[in-house]
Amino acid sequence: MTELEKVINELIELIRQSSSEQQEQLAGLIRLGMVNLVEKGQTQHCQVKTAAGEILNDVAFLEPYGFTAKPKKKSETLIFNVNGNKFNNVVLNIGNRELRFKELNDGEVAMYDDSGNLLHLKNGGVIDFKAPVTMNQTAQTINISGTTAVNVKTQTLTAEADSVSVKAKTATVDAQTTTVNGKVNLAGGGQPVARLGDAVQVNVTSGSSAGTWSGTITAGSTEVTAG
Repeated sequence: MTELEKVINELIELIRQSSSEQQEQLAGLIRLGMVNLVEKGQTQHCQVKTAAGEILNDVAFLEPYGFTAKPKKKSETLIFNVNGNKFNNVVLNIGNRELRFKELNDGEVAMYDDSGNLLHLKNGGVIDFKAPVTMNQTAQTINISGTTAVNVKTQTLTAEADSVSVKAKTATVDAQTTTVNGKVNLAGGGQPVARLGDAVQVNVTSGSSAGTWSGTITAGSTEVTAG
């Protein structure tokens, strides 16, 4: 007989020798319950219905540090009696088998809610972060670093800032139409760029056409236009 088996047998024998009142207290130390409602507060409190139909009010919901949730009605939980006192109850974990994210492989972790928001830590070093409607990020500084690539795929991409800096060895813009408003400096700025219809002067220093000739630009690129 192993040491664990000996300990279990000793516990069973201890329970057998206890009084009926003590046995009832031991049997009621942990009970299965269903959440009827959750009340807000520094510590959330629940009304819980036990499997035997008993209604327990003001049951403290103790949550792990850094994580909090307000469980939906009809979620399931285990009720613990502190010091064996059935009037001093707490719940530690609350789950909902209907809403629980079920597409997990061995070793994976997920955070979810009933709206379809999902943080899924997947095997192989992959994280899926999904929001059906909107995802908001707010911070003084947000850094995104992809050692190989950062890919953005969407119908509309909008960036609004006082200043935008792009630094790359090669930059490619592939679009049917590219529109740039405001002053544009190419290659760090320099001389102005002439446009179709702009006035020009040509100085001819010798020959029968010597002199200064004025006119306008009459042709230009059909692919690049400027206002």
